Amino acid sequence: MTEALRTFGRILARHWPALMAWYIGGEALHRVLIELAGFVGGLTTLGGLLLLPLAVAARLVSYVAMYLTVRPSLPHSRRTDAGGVREFGSATLAAILPFFAFYTAWGLLDADQIEFYQIASAIALADSGFELDQVGDRGGLISVGALPVTVLVIALIARLLFTRFAARLPRWSVVLAAYTEVLWTFMLFTLVARWWNGVLDWFAESQAVGWLQGIGDWFAANLAPIAVIWEGATWVFGILVAALIVPAAWLTVAGVIFGTTFDSTPSFARWTGGVTRGTAMSVARTLVMRLEGLVAAVTVIWRGGPLLFGAYALAYAAWGLAEQTGTRGALLLVGAHESSFWAGFFPLITVAVAAVAEPLRVAIVATAYDGVIGRPHAGLDTRPSGLDAEASEVLVAPLDVEDEGSLGVVGNQEDQQDAVRRRLDDA
Repeated sequence: MTEALRTFGRILARHWPALMAWYIGGEALHRVLIELAGFVGGLTTLGGLLLLPLAVAARLVSYVAMYLTVRPSLPHSRRTDAGGVREFGSATLAAILPFFAFYTAWGLLDADQIEFYQIASAIALADSGFELDQVGDRGGLISVGALPVTVLVIALIARLLFTRFAARLPRWSVVLAAYTEVLWTFMLFTLVARWWNGVLDWFAESQAVGWLQGIGDWFAANLAPIAVIWEGATWVFGILVAALIVPAAWLTVAGVIFGTTFDSTPSFARWTGGVTRGTAMSVARTLVMRLEGLVAAVTVIWRGGPLLFGAYALAYAAWGLAEQTGTRGALLLVGAHESSFWAGFFPLITVAVAAVAEPLRVAIVATAYDGVIGRPHAGLDTRPSGLDAEASEVLVAPLDVEDEGSLGVVGNQEDQQDAVRRRLDDA
Protein backbone atom coordinates (compact mmCIF):
# COMPACT_ATOMS: atom_id res chain seq x y z
CA MET A 1 0.00 0.00 0.00
CA THR A 2 2.84 2.37 0.80
CA GLU A 3 4.44 1.73 -2.58
CA ALA A 4 1.11 2.36 -4.34
CA LEU A 5 0.70 5.68 -2.55
CA ARG A 6 4.23 6.68 -3.54
CA THR A 7 3.52 5.76 -7.16
CA PHE A 8 0.26 7.71 -7.12
CA GLY A 9 1.92 10.77 -5.64
CA ARG A 10 4.86 10.56 -8.05
CA ILE A 11 2.48 10.49 -11.04
CA LEU A 12 0.63 13.59 -9.89
CA ALA A 13 3.79 15.47 -8.91
CA ARG A 14 5.56 14.82 -12.20
CA HIS A 15 2.79 14.71 -14.77
CA TRP A 16 -0.34 16.56 -13.64
CA PRO A 17 0.20 19.63 -15.91
CA ALA A 18 0.90 17.40 -18.91
CA LEU A 19 -2.14 15.24 -18.17
CA MET A 20 -4.36 18.32 -17.95
CA ALA A 21 -2.97 19.63 -21.22
CA TRP A 22 -3.56 16.34 -23.04
CA TYR A 23 -7.11 16.08 -21.73
CA ILE A 24 -8.08 19.66 -22.55
CA GLY A 25 -6.47 19.35 -26.00
CA GLY A 26 -8.38 16.14 -26.73
CA GLU A 27 -11.69 17.62 -25.61
CA ALA A 28 -11.12 20.81 -27.60
CA LEU A 29 -10.26 18.86 -30.75
CA HIS A 30 -13.24 16.56 -30.17
CA ARG A 31 -15.52 19.60 -29.97
CA VAL A 32 -14.09 21.15 -33.13
CA LEU A 33 -14.38 17.91 -35.10
CA ILE A 34 -17.99 17.38 -34.00
CA GLU A 35 -18.85 20.89 -35.22
CA LEU A 36 -16.95 20.35 -38.48
CA ALA A 37 -18.57 16.96 -39.10
CA GLY A 38 -21.99 18.45 -38.36
CA PHE A 39 -21.40 21.35 -40.75
CA VAL A 40 -20.28 19.02 -43.54
CA GLY A 41 -23.11 16.61 -42.71
CA GLY A 42 -25.55 19.45 -43.31
CA LEU A 43 -24.27 19.58 -46.88
CA THR A 44 -23.69 15.84 -47.41
CA THR A 45 -24.29 13.06 -44.91
CA LEU A 46 -21.50 10.96 -46.40
CA GLY A 47 -18.93 13.72 -45.89
CA GLY A 48 -19.96 14.21 -42.29
CA LEU A 49 -19.91 10.47 -41.71
CA LEU A 50 -16.30 10.32 -42.90
CA LEU A 51 -15.30 13.08 -40.46
CA LEU A 52 -17.24 12.01 -37.37
CA PRO A 53 -14.91 9.09 -36.43
CA LEU A 54 -12.06 11.57 -36.08
CA ALA A 55 -13.90 13.18 -33.16
CA VAL A 56 -13.83 9.88 -31.26
CA ALA A 57 -10.21 9.36 -32.32
CA ALA A 58 -9.31 12.73 -30.76
CA ARG A 59 -10.40 11.48 -27.36
CA LEU A 60 -8.65 8.16 -27.93
CA VAL A 61 -5.37 9.87 -28.78
CA SER A 62 -5.59 12.10 -25.71
CA TYR A 63 -6.09 9.14 -23.37
CA VAL A 64 -3.30 7.15 -25.01
CA ALA A 65 -1.01 10.14 -24.55
CA MET A 66 -2.04 10.52 -20.91
CA TYR A 67 -1.26 6.91 -20.03
CA LEU A 68 2.02 6.84 -21.95
CA THR A 69 2.98 10.11 -20.26
CA VAL A 70 2.85 8.54 -16.79
CA ARG A 71 4.63 5.33 -17.80
CA PRO A 72 8.13 6.53 -16.79
CA SER A 73 6.83 6.98 -13.22
CA LEU A 74 5.58 3.38 -12.91
CA PRO A 75 8.29 1.32 -11.18
CA HIS A 76 7.15 -2.05 -12.56
CA SER A 77 5.82 -1.01 -15.97
CA ARG A 78 8.35 1.49 -17.27
CA ARG A 79 10.81 0.37 -19.93
CA THR A 80 14.02 1.96 -21.11
CA ASP A 81 13.37 0.74 -24.66
CA ALA A 82 9.88 2.31 -24.84
CA GLY A 83 8.78 5.74 -25.93
CA GLY A 84 8.73 7.91 -29.01
CA VAL A 85 6.41 8.20 -31.97
CA ARG A 86 6.68 4.48 -32.75
CA GLU A 87 5.18 3.41 -29.44
CA PHE A 88 2.56 6.14 -29.50
CA GLY A 89 1.31 5.14 -32.95
CA SER A 90 1.25 1.43 -32.22
CA ALA A 91 -0.43 1.88 -28.83
CA THR A 92 -3.11 4.04 -30.43
CA LEU A 93 -3.85 1.42 -33.09
CA ALA A 94 -3.95 -1.35 -30.50
CA ALA A 95 -6.36 0.61 -28.29
CA ILE A 96 -8.89 1.43 -31.02
CA LEU A 97 -11.03 -1.69 -30.62
CA PRO A 98 -11.35 -1.78 -26.79
CA PHE A 99 -11.74 1.99 -26.58
CA PHE A 100 -14.54 2.04 -29.15
CA ALA A 101 -16.25 -0.84 -27.35
CA PHE A 102 -16.09 1.08 -24.07
CA TYR A 103 -17.13 4.31 -25.79
CA THR A 104 -20.18 2.63 -27.32
CA ALA A 105 -21.24 0.68 -24.23
CA TRP A 106 -21.40 3.82 -22.09
CA GLY A 107 -23.44 5.77 -24.63
CA LEU A 108 -20.72 8.23 -25.61
CA LEU A 109 -20.80 7.19 -29.27
CA ASP A 110 -24.55 7.67 -29.37
CA ALA A 111 -24.19 11.10 -27.73
CA ASP A 112 -21.68 12.18 -30.40
CA GLN A 113 -23.97 11.00 -33.19
CA ILE A 114 -26.98 12.78 -31.71
CA GLU A 115 -25.03 16.03 -31.49
CA PHE A 116 -23.75 15.50 -35.03
CA TYR A 117 -27.32 14.97 -36.27
CA GLN A 118 -28.63 18.06 -34.48
CA ILE A 119 -26.01 20.28 -36.10
CA ALA A 120 -26.30 18.71 -39.54
CA SER A 121 -30.10 18.64 -39.62
CA ALA A 122 -30.33 22.30 -38.57
CA ILE A 123 -28.02 23.33 -41.40
CA ALA A 124 -29.75 21.09 -43.96
CA LEU A 125 -33.25 22.30 -43.03
CA ALA A 126 -32.23 25.95 -43.13
CA ASP A 127 -30.52 25.46 -46.49
CA SER A 128 -33.59 23.73 -47.94
CA GLY A 129 -36.04 26.36 -46.74
CA PHE A 130 -37.35 24.02 -44.02
CA GLU A 131 -38.89 21.73 -46.64
CA LEU A 132 -38.23 18.09 -45.76
CA ASP A 133 -38.65 16.86 -49.33
CA GLN A 134 -35.77 19.13 -50.38
CA VAL A 135 -33.26 17.86 -47.82
CA GLY A 136 -32.16 14.84 -49.86
CA ASP A 137 -28.86 13.24 -48.91
CA ARG A 138 -28.21 15.74 -46.16
CA GLY A 139 -28.97 16.18 -42.49
CA GLY A 140 -26.62 13.65 -40.88
CA LEU A 141 -29.19 10.91 -40.29
CA ILE A 142 -27.27 7.66 -39.68
CA SER A 143 -29.39 4.52 -39.88
CA VAL A 144 -28.83 0.90 -40.81
CA GLY A 145 -28.79 0.92 -44.58
CA ALA A 146 -26.66 0.93 -47.70
CA LEU A 147 -24.57 4.01 -46.82
CA PRO A 148 -22.99 2.92 -43.50
CA VAL A 149 -22.55 -0.66 -44.74
CA THR A 150 -20.81 0.55 -47.88
CA VAL A 151 -18.52 2.82 -45.87
CA LEU A 152 -17.69 -0.08 -43.55
CA VAL A 153 -16.85 -2.48 -46.38
CA ILE A 154 -14.72 0.03 -48.29
CA ALA A 155 -12.83 1.07 -45.15
CA LEU A 156 -12.17 -2.56 -44.21
CA ILE A 157 -10.93 -3.40 -47.72
CA ALA A 158 -8.66 -0.36 -47.65
CA ARG A 159 -7.30 -1.46 -44.26
CA LEU A 160 -6.56 -4.93 -45.64
CA LEU A 161 -4.75 -3.41 -48.61
CA PHE A 162 -2.62 -1.26 -46.29
CA THR A 163 -1.80 -4.39 -44.32
CA ARG A 164 -0.89 -6.38 -47.41
CA PHE A 165 1.24 -3.78 -49.16
CA ALA A 166 2.80 -2.02 -46.16
CA ALA A 167 6.33 -2.69 -47.43
CA ARG A 168 5.68 -0.89 -50.73
CA LEU A 169 3.80 2.15 -49.47
CA PRO A 170 5.35 5.53 -48.58
CA ARG A 171 5.93 6.41 -44.94
CA TRP A 172 3.05 8.86 -44.70
CA SER A 173 0.56 6.13 -45.62
CA VAL A 174 0.48 5.03 -41.97
CA VAL A 175 -1.82 8.00 -41.35
CA LEU A 176 -4.31 6.67 -43.89
CA ALA A 177 -3.98 3.18 -42.42
CA ALA A 178 -4.83 4.53 -38.98
CA TYR A 179 -7.79 6.45 -40.40
CA THR A 180 -9.22 3.39 -42.15
CA GLU A 181 -8.84 1.43 -38.91
CA VAL A 182 -10.78 4.10 -37.01
CA LEU A 183 -13.40 4.40 -39.77
CA TRP A 184 -14.30 0.73 -40.10
CA THR A 185 -14.32 0.25 -36.32
CA PHE A 186 -16.56 3.29 -35.91
CA MET A 187 -19.00 2.03 -38.54
CA LEU A 188 -18.99 -1.49 -37.08
CA PHE A 189 -19.96 -0.30 -33.61
CA THR A 190 -22.47 2.15 -35.09
CA LEU A 191 -24.24 -0.63 -36.97
CA VAL A 192 -24.12 -2.99 -34.00
CA ALA A 193 -25.53 -0.29 -31.70
CA ARG A 194 -28.33 0.50 -34.18
CA TRP A 195 -29.16 -3.19 -34.53
CA TRP A 196 -29.16 -3.71 -30.77
CA ASN A 197 -31.41 -0.70 -30.20
CA GLY A 198 -33.79 -2.13 -32.77
CA VAL A 199 -33.84 -5.45 -30.96
CA LEU A 200 -34.55 -3.72 -27.66
CA ASP A 201 -37.36 -1.66 -29.20
CA TRP A 202 -38.91 -4.77 -30.70
CA PHE A 203 -38.65 -6.61 -27.40
CA ALA A 204 -40.15 -3.66 -25.50
CA GLU A 205 -43.19 -3.67 -27.81
CA SER A 206 -43.71 -7.42 -27.72
CA GLN A 207 -46.61 -9.02 -25.88
CA ALA A 208 -44.24 -10.93 -23.60
CA VAL A 209 -42.96 -7.68 -22.10
CA GLY A 210 -46.49 -6.43 -21.49
CA TRP A 211 -47.30 -9.74 -19.80
CA LEU A 212 -44.21 -9.49 -17.57
CA GLN A 213 -45.01 -5.88 -16.71
CA GLY A 214 -48.49 -6.93 -15.72
CA ILE A 215 -47.09 -9.58 -13.40
CA GLY A 216 -44.72 -7.03 -11.90
CA ASP A 217 -47.54 -4.57 -11.31
CA TRP A 218 -49.58 -7.29 -9.62
CA PHE A 219 -46.70 -8.17 -7.29
CA ALA A 220 -46.11 -4.49 -6.51
CA ALA A 221 -49.77 -4.03 -5.63
CA ASN A 222 -50.34 -7.24 -3.68
CA LEU A 223 -46.94 -8.40 -2.41
CA ALA A 224 -45.02 -5.31 -1.36
CA PRO A 225 -42.03 -7.20 0.17
CA ILE A 226 -41.25 -8.90 -3.17
CA ALA A 227 -41.43 -5.54 -4.92
CA VAL A 228 -39.01 -4.10 -2.38
CA ILE A 229 -36.62 -7.01 -2.93
CA TRP A 230 -36.79 -6.52 -6.69
CA GLU A 231 -36.11 -2.80 -6.43
CA GLY A 232 -33.23 -3.49 -4.05
CA ALA A 233 -31.72 -6.06 -6.41
CA THR A 234 -31.95 -3.59 -9.29
CA TRP A 235 -30.23 -0.94 -7.18
CA VAL A 236 -27.47 -3.36 -6.14
CA PHE A 237 -26.89 -4.35 -9.76
CA GLY A 238 -26.47 -0.70 -10.73
CA ILE A 239 -24.01 -0.19 -7.89
CA LEU A 240 -22.00 -3.24 -8.96
CA VAL A 241 -21.82 -1.97 -12.54
CA ALA A 242 -20.59 1.43 -11.41
CA ALA A 243 -18.22 0.06 -8.76
CA LEU A 244 -16.72 -2.94 -10.57
CA ILE A 245 -17.33 -3.02 -14.32
CA VAL A 246 -16.41 0.59 -15.09
CA PRO A 247 -13.04 0.55 -13.26
CA ALA A 248 -12.35 -2.91 -14.73
CA ALA A 249 -12.99 -1.52 -18.22
CA TRP A 250 -10.54 1.36 -17.66
CA LEU A 251 -7.97 -1.09 -16.33
CA THR A 252 -8.32 -3.11 -19.54
CA VAL A 253 -7.88 -0.03 -21.72
CA ALA A 254 -4.74 0.91 -19.80
CA GLY A 255 -3.45 -2.65 -20.18
CA VAL A 256 -3.84 -2.50 -23.95
CA ILE A 257 -2.10 0.89 -24.15
CA PHE A 258 0.84 -0.28 -22.02
CA GLY A 259 1.24 -3.42 -24.14
CA THR A 260 0.49 -6.09 -21.55
CA THR A 261 1.80 -9.52 -22.39
CA PHE A 262 2.12 -12.91 -20.72
CA ASP A 263 5.65 -13.56 -19.51
CA SER A 264 5.38 -17.36 -19.70
CA THR A 265 2.39 -18.28 -21.85
CA PRO A 266 3.31 -19.07 -25.50
CA SER A 267 2.43 -16.23 -27.84
CA PHE A 268 -0.84 -16.57 -29.75
CA ALA A 269 1.06 -15.55 -32.85
CA ARG A 270 2.87 -18.89 -32.87
CA TRP A 271 -0.42 -20.69 -33.34
CA THR A 272 -0.58 -19.36 -36.90
CA GLY A 273 2.53 -21.33 -37.81
CA GLY A 274 4.61 -18.38 -38.97
CA VAL A 275 4.94 -19.83 -42.51
CA THR A 276 1.74 -18.76 -44.25
CA ARG A 277 1.57 -15.77 -46.53
CA GLY A 278 -1.08 -13.80 -48.33
CA THR A 279 -3.52 -11.10 -47.36
CA ALA A 280 -5.93 -13.33 -45.44
CA MET A 281 -3.26 -14.89 -43.24
CA SER A 282 -1.56 -11.54 -42.78
CA VAL A 283 -4.81 -10.14 -41.42
CA ALA A 284 -5.32 -13.27 -39.32
CA ARG A 285 -1.89 -12.87 -37.74
CA THR A 286 -2.60 -9.21 -36.98
CA LEU A 287 -5.92 -10.08 -35.36
CA VAL A 288 -4.37 -12.90 -33.34
CA MET A 289 -1.70 -10.54 -32.01
CA ARG A 290 -4.38 -7.99 -31.09
CA LEU A 291 -6.33 -10.76 -29.36
CA GLU A 292 -3.26 -11.75 -27.35
CA GLY A 293 -2.78 -8.20 -26.13
CA LEU A 294 -6.48 -7.80 -25.31
CA VAL A 295 -6.66 -11.09 -23.40
CA ALA A 296 -3.52 -10.18 -21.44
CA ALA A 297 -5.03 -6.77 -20.62
CA VAL A 298 -8.28 -8.32 -19.41
CA THR A 299 -6.27 -10.79 -17.31
CA VAL A 300 -4.93 -7.82 -15.33
CA ILE A 301 -8.36 -7.52 -13.69
CA TRP A 302 -8.15 -10.75 -11.68
CA ARG A 303 -4.44 -11.53 -11.50
CA GLY A 304 -3.94 -8.69 -9.09
CA GLY A 305 -6.02 -10.55 -6.52
CA PRO A 306 -9.22 -9.53 -4.74
CA LEU A 307 -7.44 -7.30 -2.23
CA LEU A 308 -5.67 -5.19 -4.84
CA PHE A 309 -8.69 -4.94 -7.13
CA GLY A 310 -10.95 -4.18 -4.17
CA ALA A 311 -8.70 -1.34 -3.07
CA TYR A 312 -8.62 -0.08 -6.65
CA ALA A 313 -12.43 -0.25 -6.93
CA LEU A 314 -12.81 1.68 -3.67
CA ALA A 315 -10.34 4.33 -4.84
CA TYR A 316 -12.21 4.60 -8.14
CA ALA A 317 -15.55 4.92 -6.33
CA ALA A 318 -14.12 7.67 -4.13
CA TRP A 319 -12.87 9.43 -7.25
CA GLY A 320 -16.31 9.17 -8.86
CA LEU A 321 -17.99 10.64 -5.79
CA ALA A 322 -15.45 13.48 -5.62
CA GLU A 323 -15.91 14.22 -9.34
CA GLN A 324 -19.69 14.39 -9.02
CA THR A 325 -19.43 16.52 -5.89
CA GLY A 326 -16.99 18.87 -7.60
CA THR A 327 -19.26 19.27 -10.63
CA ARG A 328 -22.29 19.94 -8.45
CA GLY A 329 -20.34 22.41 -6.33
CA ALA A 330 -19.11 24.28 -9.40
CA LEU A 331 -22.65 24.56 -10.76
CA LEU A 332 -23.97 25.80 -7.41
CA LEU A 333 -21.15 28.32 -7.23
CA VAL A 334 -22.11 29.75 -10.62
CA GLY A 335 -25.73 29.95 -9.54
CA ALA A 336 -29.02 30.11 -11.41
CA HIS A 337 -29.03 31.54 -14.93
CA GLU A 338 -31.12 31.41 -18.06
CA SER A 339 -30.98 28.42 -20.39
CA SER A 340 -29.08 30.45 -23.00
CA PHE A 341 -26.31 31.00 -20.45
CA TRP A 342 -26.02 27.30 -19.61
CA ALA A 343 -25.99 26.35 -23.29
CA GLY A 344 -22.61 28.02 -23.61
CA PHE A 345 -21.12 27.69 -20.15
CA PHE A 346 -22.24 24.26 -18.99
CA PRO A 347 -19.77 22.41 -21.28
CA LEU A 348 -16.97 24.74 -20.18
CA ILE A 349 -17.70 24.10 -16.50
CA THR A 350 -17.81 20.34 -16.90
CA VAL A 351 -14.57 20.31 -18.90
CA ALA A 352 -12.90 22.51 -16.28
CA VAL A 353 -13.87 20.07 -13.51
CA ALA A 354 -12.82 17.11 -15.65
CA ALA A 355 -9.44 18.73 -16.35
CA VAL A 356 -8.76 18.41 -12.64
CA ALA A 357 -10.45 15.03 -12.20
CA GLU A 358 -9.14 13.12 -15.22
CA PRO A 359 -5.47 13.24 -14.16
CA LEU A 360 -6.59 11.72 -10.86
CA ARG A 361 -8.41 8.92 -12.66
CA VAL A 362 -5.40 8.20 -14.85
CA ALA A 363 -3.17 8.14 -11.78
CA ILE A 364 -5.51 5.72 -9.98
CA VAL A 365 -5.79 3.35 -12.95
CA ALA A 366 -2.07 3.45 -13.74
CA THR A 367 -1.15 2.84 -10.09
CA ALA A 368 -3.45 -0.19 -9.90
CA TYR A 369 -2.10 -1.54 -13.18
CA ASP A 370 1.49 -1.18 -12.05
CA GLY A 371 0.61 -2.92 -8.80
CA VAL A 372 -0.64 -5.96 -10.74
CA ILE A 373 2.43 -6.05 -12.99
CA GLY A 374 4.63 -5.89 -9.90
CA ARG A 375 3.12 -9.03 -8.37
CA PRO A 376 5.56 -11.96 -8.81
CA HIS A 377 2.73 -14.45 -9.35
CA ALA A 378 0.75 -12.34 -11.82
CA GLY A 379 2.63 -13.79 -14.79
CA LEU A 380 2.30 -10.54 -16.74
CA ASP A 381 4.77 -8.09 -18.20
CA THR A 382 4.77 -5.08 -20.50
CA ARG A 383 6.52 -4.47 -23.76
CA PRO A 384 6.97 -1.45 -25.98
CA SER A 385 4.89 -1.43 -29.12
CA GLY A 386 6.65 -2.16 -32.37
CA LEU A 387 9.83 -4.00 -33.22
CA ASP A 388 13.04 -2.19 -32.58
CA ALA A 389 14.37 1.03 -31.21
CA GLU A 390 14.33 2.95 -34.46
CA ALA A 391 11.41 5.32 -34.48
CA SER A 392 11.64 5.53 -38.26
CA GLU A 393 9.93 2.17 -38.52
CA VAL A 394 6.70 3.41 -37.01
CA LEU A 395 4.82 2.72 -40.22
CA VAL A 396 5.75 -0.94 -40.18
CA ALA A 397 4.73 -1.98 -36.69
CA PRO A 398 1.00 -1.24 -36.87
CA LEU A 399 0.52 -2.78 -40.30
CA ASP A 400 2.08 -6.15 -40.94
CA VAL A 401 4.72 -6.82 -38.31
CA GLU A 402 4.81 -9.48 -35.65
CA ASP A 403 6.75 -9.59 -32.43
CA GLU A 404 8.90 -12.43 -31.20
CA GLY A 405 9.07 -11.68 -27.53
CA SER A 406 9.53 -7.93 -27.43
CA LEU A 407 11.91 -7.69 -30.39
CA GLY A 408 12.51 -9.40 -33.70
CA VAL A 409 10.29 -10.96 -36.37
CA VAL A 410 8.57 -14.27 -36.85
CA GLY A 411 9.27 -16.91 -39.50
CA ASN A 412 9.16 -15.87 -43.11
CA GLN A 413 8.26 -12.30 -42.20
CA GLU A 414 11.97 -11.68 -41.70
CA ASP A 415 12.64 -11.37 -45.41
CA GLN A 416 9.86 -8.84 -45.80
CA GLN A 417 11.09 -6.79 -42.86
CA ASP A 418 14.62 -6.74 -44.25
CA ALA A 419 13.21 -5.30 -47.45
CA VAL A 420 11.28 -2.67 -45.53
CA ARG A 421 14.35 -1.69 -43.52
CA ARG A 422 16.39 -1.28 -46.69
CA ARG A 423 13.68 0.92 -48.17
CA LEU A 424 13.59 3.08 -45.05
CA ASP A 425 17.35 3.36 -44.97
CA ASP A 426 17.35 4.45 -48.61
CA ALA A 427 14.72 7.07 -47.79
